[in-house]
Amino acid sequence: MIKGTECWKERSAYFSQSNNPTETFLKTTLKDRAGWLVSCGPTVSVGCLAVMGKNVEIACPGVYKPQPEEVLMDYFNDPRNKKTLNSIRFVADAITKNRVPQYYPHAVYAVFGHRSNFRWGMSFMSIAAYVGKGCAVQVCLKVPDHYVGIIAYDDEKYELLYNDPWGERFPDKRGGWQRRMGQREFEDNVQNFFIVYEV
Repeated sequence: MIKGTECWKERSAYFSQSNNPTETFLKTTLKDRAGWLVSCGPTVSVGCLAVMGKNVEIACPGVYKPQPEEVLMDYFNDPRNKKTLNSIRFVADAITKNRVPQYYPHAVYAVFGHRSNFRWGMSFMSIAAYVGKGCAVQVCLKVPDHYVGIIAYDDEKYELLYNDPWGERFPDKRGGWQRRMGQREFEDNVQNFFIVYEV
């Protein structure tokens, strides 16, 4: 049986990192195509909220509807937020702020008003328990160095289901929606920090 977030089955709650304004700009302006695909963290964060049934829509006075992951990306890299973010964890300016996992709880609350927690050292089964209660968990893979969002747990196959915003990286052409990860892969390829999105 699969237990997961409220909307884990809904394709509409899946977000791709390759179609927002920052990625589009970088992809079309960098001749060698290196240096783009930089918004996996904000995209996964928004996807985690969406699969939990949280409102991620950004309202503008006009008819334009900004992509929520782009607005979260802007929050991380807005110079006006530098002092606050540095008070959470100081990092050199060479690192884009959206790469720093400790910043996510603050930024997600500032932009969307939803709570999340940064944690060290969660096990495969503790994450399975969280998603079974309806929480989503943002993790970072070692290879590639890349964020994905865990959205459900299959207790018959002992696999976590996750959404990967960089679906183009999979050679099977199935995309990044509802990928699966067993315990061995989790232990071998998931970094030791986590962002848990509260129900």
